Amino acid sequence: MGGSTQDSAPPGTRLRAAADGGDFVDGMRRASGIGAVAYAVFAGFDVLLALLLYRDARLDLVIACRVAGTGVLFGWYFYARATRASLRSMIAATAVALAASTGLMGLMANQLGGLLSPYVHGLAFYYVGVAVLMPSPWRRMLAIQLPAHLMFVIALGVSTWVDGAHAAQWASREAVTRFAIAAVIETALLAFATLSAHTLWASRAQLYRARRLGRYRLQAPLGHGGMNEVWLARDDNLARDVAIKVLHGAPGGDDDRWQRFEREAQVASSLTSPHTVRIYDYGASDDGITYIAMEYLRGLDLADLVGGFGPLDVRRAIHMIRQAARSLAEAHERGLVHRDIKPANLFALSSADAPDFVKVLDFGLVRELTRPVDDHGLDGQTLGTPAYMAPEQFLGADVTAASDVYGLGATLFFLLTGGPPCDDTDGDAALWRQHATPRLPSVRERRGEEVPAALEAILAQALSKHPADRYPDASALLRALDDLPELGPWTQAEAASWWSSARLTSPPLVGG
Repeated sequence: MGGSTQDSAPPGTRLRAAADGGDFVDGMRRASGIGAVAYAVFAGFDVLLALLLYRDARLDLVIACRVAGTGVLFGWYFYARATRASLRSMIAATAVALAASTGLMGLMANQLGGLLSPYVHGLAFYYVGVAVLMPSPWRRMLAIQLPAHLMFVIALGVSTWVDGAHAAQWASREAVTRFAIAAVIETALLAFATLSAHTLWASRAQLYRARRLGRYRLQAPLGHGGMNEVWLARDDNLARDVAIKVLHGAPGGDDDRWQRFEREAQVASSLTSPHTVRIYDYGASDDGITYIAMEYLRGLDLADLVGGFGPLDVRRAIHMIRQAARSLAEAHERGLVHRDIKPANLFALSSADAPDFVKVLDFGLVRELTRPVDDHGLDGQTLGTPAYMAPEQFLGADVTAASDVYGLGATLFFLLTGGPPCDDTDGDAALWRQHATPRLPSVRERRGEEVPAALEAILAQALSKHPADRYPDASALLRALDDLPELGPWTQAEAASWWSSARLTSPPLVGG
């Protein structure tokens, strides 16, 4: 449902950026993981060559280079998993990681045969693997692969020239000829892989443009979750961009996912708050693809906002939570509990006419308090996101509007500190112990600076362990935030200035 923050770009550019960026990020994650493991596994081949063919090789130097190269590629892998950098920065990081690893492979090749080393042909693994896992336009592919190609040739050539054990190979016409032929072959493979990657990339782009769901023409992938994908699409009937959430699988029957998906569309479309994402349509295609059409939002969800730029100004954080509370106030008045309030489900718009306008997303886990708990088999379960889940919800007990208040409190804590009040890195058992702890850390402790005592008191009540001790619903929390002393408003001019600055400093690519 989100797009890039670069709203000033032409629409065609935004669509290509969404498709390219999403595919490139996913491909980079796959390629970095597979490459790191494969690079490490080939250490066994190093040892085998040294024992059988190249007994004069310095195995300690070979292993040192192998370990260093593995470290580089695993560093690239962890970068790929965590980064929210611009597409250009990710391309540069990929090129550097591949060049460093092939340079080290060139040093290993010098020890294992010099110019005649079997590793001279090892670059083919790079070219084919990157082309298949990271299909890209030819210019981007060359920017990624050419430095790796040159680095290997230079590292092997120079190390062989200065190494007394193999320097004589440069005086051998046969050795130089074989090396030159191998270099030409590898260069041809690079050209072939570049062309293949471009062709695959162009085919995917054409597929994006061709796919349709009813009157909606899919344009580019924006993101995916456990059971859904989100696409940017064009509504040909009304000539507008929409976000399409799709769920694969046949509709109806006893499929809980379909029932939850349908209920999300029905419930969200009945809400009228401007701070609730608008639902236009929902249905199912003939080939079993269930979809919801909703408004297309440009900006960042609050998880990406804080992840990319750090904790927010106190006034800005309160401004955003107040808007989310307005959306939930309407839902609570109608007997609806969202059950999955978290930073990723709150979206801040970047448009010039409404910067920092917040929308609440994803009513897929909504609980209708007027229904029996076991209706459709969807309730009475531990559904939600544990780090932002109220204690009673964590235990699978029935929920109330106060459970959403806990989620809002935990999200406000995240906006102010950069992390949830309960650390979710050590598993559910440790997380539950933190949820059950009578005292959670204060914002001042985590933020490292003073915040109004009244705000700390509001958070303490919103994050109370027992529902009866919290604000009973979002309206009550909203009134408390409205009455906060000492803080001025976060203005539209400040919000517009922030988004303008974020665009100028190459914001993180989102929607992928």
